[in-house]
Amino acid sequence: MKRLLSFVVAVALLMGGTLLARMESIPLDQGDAAEPETVMSEARPLKRGDEGDDVKQLQQRLKDLYYYRGPISGKFLEITEKSVRALQTAYGMDTSGEADIATLDIIYGDAYRPLEKGDSGSDVKRLQERLIELGYYWGKVSGNYLDGTTTAIGNFQIDNSIERTGKADVKTQQRLYSDDILVPTLSPGASPAPTPTASPEPDTAYPGKLSYGSKGKAVEQLQQRLLDLGFFDRKVTSGFYTHTQTAVKNFQTYNGLVPSGAVDEATWNALYLPDVVSSAATPRPSPEPTPIPYFIEVDVANQLVKVFTRDQNNEFTNLSKVFWCSTGTKSFPSEVGVHVLTGRKARSALFPTWGNATARWWMRITPEIAFHSILFSSSGAISMKSVNALGRRASHGCIRLSMADAKWVYDHIEKGVEVWIHEDAAVDPELKFANKPGEFDRKTYYHKATPAPSAQPAYSAANAPASDLKELKVGSEGEEVYWIQRRLAELGFYTGTVTGQYREGTQAAVKAYQKANQIKQTGRADKDTLTHLYETARQENPIQSPMPTDTPAEPTQTPEPVVETTETPAPEETLAPTAEPEAVG
Repeated sequence: MKRLLSFVVAVALLMGGTLLARMESIPLDQGDAAEPETVMSEARPLKRGDEGDDVKQLQQRLKDLYYYRGPISGKFLEITEKSVRALQTAYGMDTSGEADIATLDIIYGDAYRPLEKGDSGSDVKRLQERLIELGYYWGKVSGNYLDGTTTAIGNFQIDNSIERTGKADVKTQQRLYSDDILVPTLSPGASPAPTPTASPEPDTAYPGKLSYGSKGKAVEQLQQRLLDLGFFDRKVTSGFYTHTQTAVKNFQTYNGLVPSGAVDEATWNALYLPDVVSSAATPRPSPEPTPIPYFIEVDVANQLVKVFTRDQNNEFTNLSKVFWCSTGTKSFPSEVGVHVLTGRKARSALFPTWGNATARWWMRITPEIAFHSILFSSSGAISMKSVNALGRRASHGCIRLSMADAKWVYDHIEKGVEVWIHEDAAVDPELKFANKPGEFDRKTYYHKATPAPSAQPAYSAANAPASDLKELKVGSEGEEVYWIQRRLAELGFYTGTVTGQYREGTQAAVKAYQKANQIKQTGRADKDTLTHLYETARQENPIQSPMPTDTPAEPTQTPEPVVETTETPAPEETLAPTAEPEAVG
């Protein structure tokens, strides 16, 4: 069954705020906001006759969109079917009345209802705010679709090559809320936009991150500053929408910042620098793009998430972190392949299809699956079932992680990182055991930290451990195990990770070595096996004794120093050496 993760709605949609309270009971890390940002839902296709919480969710969403006027019953009957059909008609879809995946994607996305004169509601209010931002509407934001709104929509339609009807049908609204719009042309008699006046001395203290959908005085100040610098050409409002986002991107580009379209602290401070670059000045050089620092492998066979960083050749070969996970079951497999993250994330996630379970640190991988933490029940209690399932298949396709590991992914992994999900890795019990999470703490919902592994000892096949040949088996660890794993890998018997911990992978390699050398096949490194391993290694790699160093021969006679003189000595005459003065001090 496919799932859908494409809508953002209020947390208390059906539960009157009780879910918010439950989510706030989950311990938060320092610096994290107390209130969940968003709720994402997984959904199943729905049709007439279906019942459940997801049907309630659908009815409530359709009601919010003004398509549904019936009771929130949780039963998909005639009125619900008619409402779904009305939305499908508005979007030019097959009017089956069934809420299939394509229909749900629209319903839980940026869905619109057709609007015209006489309509009212929050969506009309939003329409008027958007028209003000684009410079088409100067009336009151009343939420009532009257003559002024009709005229503004008509002018917008003219400028954007849409048939002028004055009605905000779905096609018009999709264009209105997109980036693909043209600058408005004022109709004769229309009131000109007011001439901007010099803004008062602003409060330059950073107000916190501003992005699409933000509202308030800080947005007004932002727009005014962008207007003063020549990047914003609309009426100043309190809403951060497409034109504000575009203006911010242009400002960031001109000032050598990453053009994210969101106002972080660096962008806010740059707005008020003495040498800020306006739209009339020469742009600063674009920042050098930062290479993607991570690559993630989801190893389904071992139920591990492996995080790689770049080596000196700029390739992803450094295994930086390994996390236990739960991938999708056989019935709900995680989608294999290489996926590029979009950066879409949320601190909290709600899954109404699966009993209103919730999770933390949600990060989308595909429209159907995501990284997220272990689960909490609809009452806010930790799901020990999801805790105990880490390390084996258990999810509906998502990649579940411990709280700490999910938080690390949420904090460090960004847009553009590739995630490779595959099922064909060799089984590696040693690597899995070495990264097993610590004991779970029911009070904090975090696993206790495990000690960092010690550095691997130096290896040489010739230098077998000075051992008393004590038997090694599953559960053993230490330098002897390190040596055995390295030696067996050298001989082609061991293919796992060298950890110094004797697990099932080492056991299988020892058993294969025993078989190849006519030793009793126990899988334990007993006295006979160790003797054979050590002796053959020494024979194949003898330690070379150092070659003796020649002692230089003693000179028979010390040459006497030659003393220069201005007189030419006789041919056979030897001058006596001049005595050197005694050293002083």
